[in-house]
Amino acid sequence: MVGMVAMLLGSESYEVVTAYDGEAALRKVRDDAPDLVILDMQLPRMSGDEVCRRIRETSALPIIMLTGRKEEEEKARLLELGADDYLTKPFGKKELVARVRAVLRRASGSAAPKAPVSLGNIAVDPARHTAAVKGHHLELTPIEFRLLEILVRRGGEVVARDQLLRAGWPDEHDPDPEWLKPHLARLRSKLGEAEAPVPENVRGVGYRLS
Repeated sequence: MVGMVAMLLGSESYEVVTAYDGEAALRKVRDDAPDLVILDMQLPRMSGDEVCRRIRETSALPIIMLTGRKEEEEKARLLELGADDYLTKPFGKKELVARVRAVLRRASGSAAPKAPVSLGNIAVDPARHTAAVKGHHLELTPIEFRLLEILVRRGGEVVARDQLLRAGWPDEHDPDPEWLKPHLARLRSKLGEAEAPVPENVRGVGYRLS
């Protein structure tokens, strides 16, 4: 699987660094500072789950998980772990490359930068892709950042779920509403630890910061 993914992405002129077990993957992330990690669930020496958790402890690096399971519960579990996207095996070159491009595009921000915005003690700067509470940097994934930005821009008003989905997954034609829950849960945890307003579920409508 590692060799196939490397070959497919290499044919599209991506520079690929490979690792064949979980411990080596963590070393590569630390030493090579990649733009994106593609992580197979089936890794020797350390599971893909554990590698994802460890990366998320210190980094918002985009992660695509590879899984052989097709159940909705498995897909939700991967997102809860911290994955930005996933691919179900088997998959082809077109889908792999499209997912990689979409995740990298979301991470870098393809639209023109918007003006900085703040709400209470939260400050968001899209041009610099930074978020802070009381001047202290928040370590957010690209999806968490986009969700926070739209919530802050609405100034405490309710943001509908479909608007949050479009903001979090702008390249997806029909994003699954269930994707919101794990990402908002992690965002709520990070904001709560920083003593900032957190996303509140307004039943049947959407979310707001409160």
